[in-house]
Amino acid sequence: MRWRPALFSWPRSAWLSWLAVPLAVLAERHYAAIPPLPAELPDGALPSLSVIVPARDEADNLRRLLPSLQALDYPGPYEVIVVDDDSGDGTAAVAAAHGVRVVAAPPLPPGWQGKAHACHYGAQIAHGEWLLFTDADTVHAPRGPALAVAYACRHELDALSLWLHQVPHGRLDALVLAVAFTGLFGIPAVARDLCNGQFVLIHRRAYAASGGFAAVRGEALEDLALGRYLRRRGYRVALLRGDHAAQVTMYRGPRHLWHGITRLGSESLRWAGWQAIFPLAFVTALVSPLVTAVGVLAGRLRVAWLFLAWPAAIIALWPWTRRLERPEAALLAPLGGLWVQATGLRGLIRRALGRGLHWKGRRV
Repeated sequence: MRWRPALFSWPRSAWLSWLAVPLAVLAERHYAAIPPLPAELPDGALPSLSVIVPARDEADNLRRLLPSLQALDYPGPYEVIVVDDDSGDGTAAVAAAHGVRVVAAPPLPPGWQGKAHACHYGAQIAHGEWLLFTDADTVHAPRGPALAVAYACRHELDALSLWLHQVPHGRLDALVLAVAFTGLFGIPAVARDLCNGQFVLIHRRAYAASGGFAAVRGEALEDLALGRYLRRRGYRVALLRGDHAAQVTMYRGPRHLWHGITRLGSESLRWAGWQAIFPLAFVTALVSPLVTAVGVLAGRLRVAWLFLAWPAAIIALWPWTRRLERPEAALLAPLGGLWVQATGLRGLIRRALGRGLHWKGRRV
């Protein structure tokens, strides 16, 4: 007698694809619940601001970021600090050429992740009443930081983070990021606790009292960790949609994308705990049309089953591919799901084996 898995059948795999649609709707509801940052700037001066940029091998990105920071329309004193985190590509020279303050981060102490250490060092030497930590791959609108500081002051917040306008490097980035973001916003804990490390604004008083990045020094996803840490200790923290405040291009090609999604996927699953069931179910459903295609090629299913399964994946991914301005990428939704599934599994296996993940030349 030939053994067959009791829970598997080719038609059931095809129908499973439609599970992706309600899960994507749930993720959209979580995303839509994030309020937008007001686009109007109130009259009056704002408190002093320190913009802190942790930078490790970011020479190319700094050439785009720093002109945008130097052109800020900020109604108050502000400074820009680039913390060179042991770069080997001329990061410090590029920053100095733009006339901003450049400091070298001390050697990385045991138990610290590189970005958290660079951010914390920058906070220690900054002079501003508000501290804005932003990534080197961002580009800021002239009034972006001012809008964020004004909102935080008006609502008496301790910290504020913005979800920025995401600009993919190309169609592959758009496809994979659409899967990753749908999965990310589907996790209730992430949607509730998220601080987006691309734009984190913290009042100096709250930073000093909480310990800031020193309190989450060993976390690979320091932004998620910081958001949860601050909220659980009673600090007033808000996450807003700030598409008009700044934009970001997270990855610079397939290799960078592969390593980045390995880190993001595996670490967010580890962080989510039991709620990781959402992205796992979503990605599994998204990949199901590929299983259906195998069934068709093997003669187990008629071709009509493929026309049932594949549209479900397209519908599920459409909101984020449209938001990323690459709607055509949704046509390849199952392949994007396979990429995220493979990278996430790779990251989890490396963690389980104690081998860690590699990011920017370091083990994280």
